[in-house]
Amino acid sequence: MNAGSPAEATDTPEPIHTLPVSEIVAAKLRDTILSGQLKPGDRLIERKWAARFGIGQPTLREAFRELELQGFLLRSRQRGTYVTELTREECRKVLEVRVALESLAIQRATTLMTPKALGKIAEELNRLEAAARDLDLVRFHEADLAFHKLVWEVPQNEHLSGMLEQVSFRLFAFLKMRPAIRTEYNAAVEQHRQIFEGLRSGDPAAALESFMRSTLKFWKEQQGVEIDILI
Repeated sequence: MNAGSPAEATDTPEPIHTLPVSEIVAAKLRDTILSGQLKPGDRLIERKWAARFGIGQPTLREAFRELELQGFLLRSRQRGTYVTELTREECRKVLEVRVALESLAIQRATTLMTPKALGKIAEELNRLEAAARDLDLVRFHEADLAFHKLVWEVPQNEHLSGMLEQVSFRLFAFLKMRPAIRTEYNAAVEQHRQIFEGLRSGDPAAALESFMRSTLKFWKEQQGVEIDILI
């Protein structure tokens, strides 16, 4: 058989790409936080968690860094590494920045939206609604984040999407790290429906107005967090 023939090519093993161990550990820790097993203010001792996962402390620190960027963990010399505790005032400050950045993303995304991208966003909205019906906090968080990230990616501005990820994760963490009642789930679903309808309109001004109105209403009525932005 000649070298390079189709039959011989199939015998060549292909590399299988897997997630880095630190990312797998970060996901497991995030689920532990979202499920309520770890609560805001709880301290994470590196030695104990490294032993629990059967990994080295350097790998665990990488996982901690990822969760810190996502807003789930904080680190300080005095307290070590602990689960994030955010006050409403801190959330208000973060929300001001997030709304300003996401307003830009919404307007850009509306003008550049494709049927394929809109379809993917609709799929995440459906996932969000299903998780809300089941009161499944972990699935709800995943769909919520995926919905927004798909919007941020449409403008193809990695600086904008990167900054939005960093600033928004803290707000996601504030919302998800405590029990939510059905009315809050329903309000969040309605907020995302209005954002989606704005994007689907194809009108950047209408999309911006829908995003601002629904987002500010949700944070004011459901979380008691209000920012002074004119719309």
